[in-house]
Amino acid sequence: MDIKDLAVPGLTVVFVAGICFASLESAASDVEEIDQRVEALESKAGKQEVVDVKIQGIEIRLEKMEDIVQKMLENQQHQAINIAKICQATNAECSP
Repeated sequence: MDIKDLAVPGLTVVFVAGICFASLESAASDVEEIDQRVEALESKAGKQEVVDVKIQGIEIRLEKMEDIVQKMLENQQHQAINIAKICQATNAECSP
């Protein structure tokens, strides 16, 4: 056996090992980058869920307030009708 017979396979093994190592480093870097992107997306999704819950709470409160305002309007209309009836029955001057 000659040194060339050992050197060529040896260099091939070293070259292939270098390529494998570079590929593994690249893959590890890609995985780390993807992990950071996933964490960022999860964080945004979590924040969006909080915003959605807050919006839902605000919508519920708004509906309650609308109901209250509607009831107040109905009460005022009923009171206005009653005052008009009292004024008519007593011949009182009730206009402002």
